[in-house]
Amino acid sequence: MDSAMPLHYQITQELRKRLEVGEWEAGELFPTDKQLMEKYDVSSTTVRRSIYELVKEGWLSRKPGKGTFVREKMVETLQGLTGFFEEIEKRGFKPSAKVTKIGVEKITEETLELIPNLKEFGASEQLYLVEKVQMMNELPVVFVRSYWPVDVGRSFEEYDLAIKGMYDIVQKDLNIILEEAEQEIFAAVADEEEAKLLDMEVGEPILKMIRSTYSRGRLMEVSLNSYRGDRYSYRVQMNKNDIKDKKMFKLDEGNGS
Repeated sequence: MDSAMPLHYQITQELRKRLEVGEWEAGELFPTDKQLMEKYDVSSTTVRRSIYELVKEGWLSRKPGKGTFVREKMVETLQGLTGFFEEIEKRGFKPSAKVTKIGVEKITEETLELIPNLKEFGASEQLYLVEKVQMMNELPVVFVRSYWPVDVGRSFEEYDLAIKGMYDIVQKDLNIILEEAEQEIFAAVADEEEAKLLDMEVGEPILKMIRSTYSRGRLMEVSLNSYRGDRYSYRVQMNKNDIKDKKMFKLDEGNGS
């Protein structure tokens, strides 16, 4: 292997080539992490990072309790789970955030009414909450309420969430692979808090999204995101066999603060 390149990158390249030539058939069980560790003489962290890239690219899928399998076809699976910072940077803009609240939060009936998906956490009475306004070129785009298991959320205290995204921390630093998400998007109007944080008038139209994100079958995050409708839109491209969702961000200097 090329010593100038990171080991996980080299392993990913080799495994991708083997998948491309059909060394494993669609639906076949992929080698376990332990087998790959022994073959390449590397740590479990290195192997997980390689597998994570192949899952993200659509070559593999993780099934909790069953193992890793070769997908029936190459599809985009993690693209819809990229974080705000990554999405904004891809479009050539500058992302940033202002944290308005962070810490352990007791879940009340009022909170459950606002975000019903929190019930999926089961008997948990406390979760770790991060509230922040995310900005594009210093213009507010979305107000985020993001709930995590307490053991995961406390890790965020070691980072500056104004310049680093939570998904980036979870996947790259904590080595937690975010594999699946379910989300609902609906129209709403800005309440007093949302209007203040997003520099809008109360009652102006916004888009809301409730998302539940999973890692190996474990619910990892539930978030409620409130977007300025004039700076964010959501496009879904569909065909007979596949669905790809695409987020669209718009920069309108005339509407800035």
